[in-house]
Amino acid sequence: MSEHSERLRAAYDFDAPRRNNNVFDGWRVDITDRFLARLEPGATVLELGAGAGQGAVYMMEQGFGVTAIDISPANVELAIGREVDARVADFTNPDFFAGEYDGVFAMNSLLHVPKRMFLQVLSVIRRSLGRGGVATIVVWGGTSHEGTLEEEWTEPPRFFALYSDDDFAMLPTPGFRRLGCEFRHADGEHGLHPQVLTLERTSLEETSLEETSLEGTTTEG
Repeated sequence: MSEHSERLRAAYDFDAPRRNNNVFDGWRVDITDRFLARLEPGATVLELGAGAGQGAVYMMEQGFGVTAIDISPANVELAIGREVDARVADFTNPDFFAGEYDGVFAMNSLLHVPKRMFLQVLSVIRRSLGRGGVATIVVWGGTSHEGTLEEEWTEPPRFFALYSDDDFAMLPTPGFRRLGCEFRHADGEHGLHPQVLTLERTSLEETSLEETSLEGTTTEG
């Protein structure tokens, strides 16, 4: 495991007790519902960076089969306590493979991936999907930044890779067709807001330049 991943694991082990009390509601539910609506009933989902498992439980309650991945053993233990199929793993590892799924869901986990590694992680996501599978990536953003943030509470401080809306909308997505790119008006720390990218796995040949440069839309709530 890289030094970057080791620090992130330690930070989320430290923060696990607080995260265990998080409530899965509001705009998170709305985005999740829209992701699940693109899948067949009972489809399989791989959640990357699942935390203490609240989101995985919500998807399971809707009838989906969920495998939850998190880098933090403390978070995984909490998710298992919620009867989630949760596993400790580092999806930034280029050799990561947990199986082939109908959907991949990543809620505020890729924001910890260095920008130079985005395409590497996108390749991991693609490998985790069957043909026509759907991935939804949600991050906080609205400004360009790499590094720690002021007033960070974890020990050690977490690394963040944040994108301006323009840069997020222009991220390259080879091997995928873009189904949507949107920015949510929801209150966030440091003046940030949720950015949402929804992708469908295709062959590399099917991905056109036009499909990899769609502009984003703005959604209230």
